[in-house]
Amino acid sequence: MGRRPVSTAGSSRLEDIWPLSPLQEGLYALAQAFPDVPLVPAWIDNVQRVMPKGEVVPVPILCSVTFGAPLQLTEGEDKRAFLERARAAVVALRKVR
Repeated sequence: MGRRPVSTAGSSRLEDIWPLSPLQEGLYALAQAFPDVPLVPAWIDNVQRVMPKGEVVPVPILCSVTFGAPLQLTEGEDKRAFLERARAAVVALRKVR
């Protein structure tokens, strides 16, 4: 226990994470534990305005979510390679808008 089941960039807000920080290792553990479950990368645009730092209730402002192609751990893929591939998939979504 003690691991996050969902991977985030690791920082609290966009200003702090761009360029995108490395992904949390929990994503790799999740991919190992559930190899048949696809992991879907997502980019939330405008999240820093919807949920300003220090707020507990979202501000009613529009944001958009872009989803990428599902990822799965490939046979023999190590943690570093998988997390880099997953990070690249998220970064590519930022440019889709």
